[in-house]
Amino acid sequence: MRELSPVSLSELESPRYRFSTMLRATPDAVFAELGDPSLWFAMVHHSVWKTGATSGVGAEREVGVHGFGTLRERMLAWDPGERVAFTMIGATSPLVGQMAEDMIIEPLEDGVRFHWNVVANPTPLGRLIPLGLLLRGLFLRSASNLAKRTAWSGSHLAATHGA
Repeated sequence: MRELSPVSLSELESPRYRFSTMLRATPDAVFAELGDPSLWFAMVHHSVWKTGATSGVGAEREVGVHGFGTLRERMLAWDPGERVAFTMIGATSPLVGQMAEDMIIEPLEDGVRFHWNVVANPTPLGRLIPLGLLLRGLFLRSASNLAKRTAWSGSHLAATHGA
């Protein structure tokens, strides 16, 4: 596995890619799913915690992603019912140069707004992939899966993409 330069939590304040959706679920129900993306995130086929801690800031996990190999993630934020953020610190994929994700759960009267913000710097080979379109498609499929797993009575999907 190749080491990646980590992204800081402050760099996630200005993500290149931003997506959000309304989920008819509680913040705790959504947060409970974020610990194992293999249950709901499109293309992730396994997720294994690699540190003694199985959650929390500093904990690390490896995720297997169809078509992208294995990625090692280090948690930057772990706020129950509110937020999970992580940076990639290793990858077997030749496409990933640097990447981090920030998942924010915003409580609403009738559910939550789930935000997925991404900082991504692909390698020269990775730049051949239309990353914005790929991420948008992944978000829509993943948000639909998350909605099914957490909904009390369905959801409304509406993705937005930042420049």
